[in-house]
Amino acid sequence: MFNPILFRHRLHKHPELSGSEKNTRDVIVKTLSSFGLDPLSDIGGYGVVVKFESREDGPHLLFRADTDALPIHEIPCHEHASTVRGVMHACGHDGHSASLMALAYKLSLTELQRGSVTLIFQPSEENGQGAKAMMKDLSWQKTKFHYAFGYHNVPGYPLGQILCRNNTFACASTGVAIRFVGKTAHAAYPETAINPTSAIRELMLDVEALPQAISQGFTLATIVHVQLGKPAFGTTPETGELFVTLRSDSNKCFSALCEQVKQLASFYAERDGLDLSIEWVDSFNATINHSEANMLLRQACKDLGFDYVNLDNPIRWSEDFSEYSKEWPSAFFGLGSGSDHPPLHDPRYDFPDALIDVSSKIFEQIIRDMNGLK
Repeated sequence: MFNPILFRHRLHKHPELSGSEKNTRDVIVKTLSSFGLDPLSDIGGYGVVVKFESREDGPHLLFRADTDALPIHEIPCHEHASTVRGVMHACGHDGHSASLMALAYKLSLTELQRGSVTLIFQPSEENGQGAKAMMKDLSWQKTKFHYAFGYHNVPGYPLGQILCRNNTFACASTGVAIRFVGKTAHAAYPETAINPTSAIRELMLDVEALPQAISQGFTLATIVHVQLGKPAFGTTPETGELFVTLRSDSNKCFSALCEQVKQLASFYAERDGLDLSIEWVDSFNATINHSEANMLLRQACKDLGFDYVNLDNPIRWSEDFSEYSKEWPSAFFGLGSGSDHPPLHDPRYDFPDALIDVSSKIFEQIIRDMNGLK
């Protein structure tokens, strides 16, 4: 008898960072194989895919969970604490994987009446690379997907409450590292330097003001790091760095925001004779929900008698499930982790085990409604 809670605790004890989920892959493959299933592994990195098929034509549904952990040192309040110093499942991907594994176990005990179902355990969500890598790997995409589904736990909402939203569920975001390089000089002769100070100072003010100029949707520019020169009183700065996180609920506004930041940095570099480099880090598109897929999600909640609410505003953080929602009609939802639960990416965070049953039942009900189960 499979116990999804113990499965989650096992993953929690042995977390692995994005791109390093080798042991996690092995545990997932071994568990699926113990159900009598034949999973594909090493898809887009350490991704695992398992498919269930019927003999009758029907819809092909996709369900996804993420598997990677974060570089955070856990402050445990439980017995299944991370055994890897400085790495923990602080975002609940161990719970998401347990939910999908519970669904795989249920599907292994029954048969689809029509169509097919594919489950994917996806690596490297935290750095925005996993979904893109899996999408590039066509070895598992043999037939068209009609709908795709996924979820994320969300602290701050009642335990088990389903959070739905039409259109944008989670924002687009990226980190941008802007580096100016000039020429240092003796502090007594600053006029002989090529100094990035003015460029950094003015760019900071401009970047913070950008969201006010974009009225079509929600946008946000958050300065997260600034560095100028070295702590030496005898020399002027040669280099300046500005790190900013950009986000928006609209992919169109997001693209405009990124382009304006690029243009501003280029303007100041050219004006002041500075060399410029721009690096984009951990880029995510907005996760857009499709009306038909959302209808299927809400119907499953109604069938189960589960409490669900419609969010007025999108979640501000990002999800690389957006890569699937760009390709196929999708519904991505939130699941309340508790009103007083520690936030995501907190060293005290631990995924609530009760959510495994709730989420796997929602997935199973969608399959019952669409494919039928014998």
